[in-house]
Amino acid sequence: MIEDQIPPAGLHPELVKRLLDNLETNDDFRASFAADPEKALRSIGYQDPWACMQSDDESSLPSPEDIRVQREKLETQLTTAMAMQIFKL
Repeated sequence: MIEDQIPPAGLHPELVKRLLDNLETNDDFRASFAADPEKALRSIGYQDPWACMQSDDESSLPSPEDIRVQREKLETQLTTAMAMQIFKL
């Protein structure tokens, strides 16, 4: 892995439990997972993290100066939003 790349985040523990439970006991889920892992994960509650990153208006981006001034506040808001997204299964 290249040093400046961030590895993908892990799955929420509850989602992991659902995944393993289904892989252990549900033949239909196992077949679905083998054919389309993302679809199978969504069927047990996986939420696409990009859903919270979409914007209706590209012009709504703050200016670089606004980002620089509000950097700490933005980092806090974005990490809090991601944490809430992760736990919303």
